Amino acid sequence: MKNLREIVQIVNSIRLKTTDLITIDQANKTKTRIFYEKLLAEDFSSDKEAAAFFFNSPPSHSNYKNLKRSLREKLISSLFFIPTNLAHSDYERAYLSCSKNLFAAKTMIHLGARSPGTTLTIKVFNKAMEYELTEFIIMSSKHLRLHYGSRMGDLEKFDYYDQIFKKYLKIWEAEALAEGFYVTIMSHYIKSKAANNSIHEKAEYFYAELKPYLQQYDSPYLHFVAYYIRTLTTMTANNYQATIDICEDGIKFFEAKPFTYKNPLSIFYHNLLICYTQLKNFERGNAVASKAIHLSRAGTHNWFINKELHMILALHSKRYNEAKVILEEVLDHYKFKSLVSHLKERWLINHAYINFLIFINKIDVPEAQKENFRLAKFLNSIPIFSKDKSGLNIPVLIIQILFFIVKKDYDQSIDRFDAIKKYLSRYLRKDDNFRSNCFINMLLQIPASNFHRAGVERRAKKYVEKLLSSPLEIAKQSHVIEIIPYEDLWEIVMDSLSPKFYHLRKKT
Repeated sequence: MKNLREIVQIVNSIRLKTTDLITIDQANKTKTRIFYEKLLAEDFSSDKEAAAFFFNSPPSHSNYKNLKRSLREKLISSLFFIPTNLAHSDYERAYLSCSKNLFAAKTMIHLGARSPGTTLTIKVFNKAMEYELTEFIIMSSKHLRLHYGSRMGDLEKFDYYDQIFKKYLKIWEAEALAEGFYVTIMSHYIKSKAANNSIHEKAEYFYAELKPYLQQYDSPYLHFVAYYIRTLTTMTANNYQATIDICEDGIKFFEAKPFTYKNPLSIFYHNLLICYTQLKNFERGNAVASKAIHLSRAGTHNWFINKELHMILALHSKRYNEAKVILEEVLDHYKFKSLVSHLKERWLINHAYINFLIFINKIDVPEAQKENFRLAKFLNSIPIFSKDKSGLNIPVLIIQILFFIVKKDYDQSIDRFDAIKKYLSRYLRKDDNFRSNCFINMLLQIPASNFHRAGVERRAKKYVEKLLSSPLEIAKQSHVIEIIPYEDLWEIVMDSLSPKFYHLRKKT
């Protein structure tokens, strides 16, 4: 169901006139057309609902399976009508053009139309060479050497395409090696946002392995992946200035190309945005965010990443109203619902922090909006991860406690304090998340001091000093964990506490 819904959204978003493939007679709509429209309107949340609607049967019924298969096939056929001028850059347009034309060429050759198929293959080859699209160069030159060698007997052209094929096959192998290194790192990193020495060591080793290929080949994809791995060697060591230098080198490399390759540029600008946020250089961060947003089409993966980093920058620079605007733009986008789970979870947590700022009047909203806000319902919507491989329980547990403290619902907060105490002992290693460890210990002094401000200040002093001794720019902690600087949150907490002791109705 999810995959089918995503294809429906693609077909609809580019406004193809290919809905004729789904039905021609608008007055007499077929089940396929109705299914398309209901998926677009998000009327079905599951296959079970759709099967019940159309056939009053379970999803395993053959009629429903056939309907689903029919719609999928028609939607996939629609994708071949995507106009290449809708691509976001000339590099993307070239990629789409080569994809469609190579498929058409191979189809014609397979069906016996060898001459027009070969002519189209030459067009693919020329386009691929212009934009350094290795996989298309290999596939087209492979056919052309076969054609001119075994069919035409043209040894000069055979030799030309044969040499190209062999050269780019080596480049492709280097690209595949780099891609394998990248996947090896990211498969671990995407599950754990905590600083990890093994990732740093692997990134350094992998980059060293790729250096000889970088000196030999000018492949955009090879250099993109290598630059990315290289940034991990400095980012995981919290060397933000070195990361800035690497990203700026990468930007120069790709801007020197005769075509625009926006994906690597987006990644470099995203890393720059992280670095400037951590270094508290908010002016440079804003300039980078403005450049980055023009490199990604709204609703793409990079667009969501850019919006999150821009929002974090706004929160760290205390431009809270701006952060709220960014959040609302993301949540209102139709592709938010189909985001991969780990990205969606991060945005739900970001949403919690924005609502916290609204709750304490740090963000301007109409009074009616504040009155409609239900704390209990909202807290229940925040995800708690049973196996905290990503480290995201840190901001989740913290924001829940903060809500109860500023609301002065101290008795309700005790369960949350117990949960965060267990979390501290089970998961939170001091070396990986030193700042979070300090801040959670600061929070734990609140119930220990019966919510008395002076007592909390006295008990938390040593942890505050430790926190201040490890500012963001040198901390090992991942940037996705500390959504609002802990120093700012602590100031809010202390301002909310009373100079009087509070006697709990339940035991801590």
